[in-house]
Amino acid sequence: MSDSERSPPASPEFVFRTIQLVTLVDIAIGVALVVLGLFVFDFPALAIAGAFLACMGIGLAMLFRLLGRRSSTTGRKNPHQLRR
Repeated sequence: MSDSERSPPASPEFVFRTIQLVTLVDIAIGVALVVLGLFVFDFPALAIAGAFLACMGIGLAMLFRLLGRRSSTTGRKNPHQLRR
């Protein structure tokens, strides 16, 4: 059951928004691990791992926000077009 027609490619805005959503979920999980590690289980290693996860999520969210903004302002309709 293969389609002869291909599905249209995902828009860059959708891709960047999806990545941002995933990184925001990553940040929330990291903060939850910090709270659990510090206040609930008294397990500092869990808190450190959660802080690391949250910090990486913040960095990735900022990076993909910058890339998404740059992609929308370049005016290219096709990601395979060369910049001139």
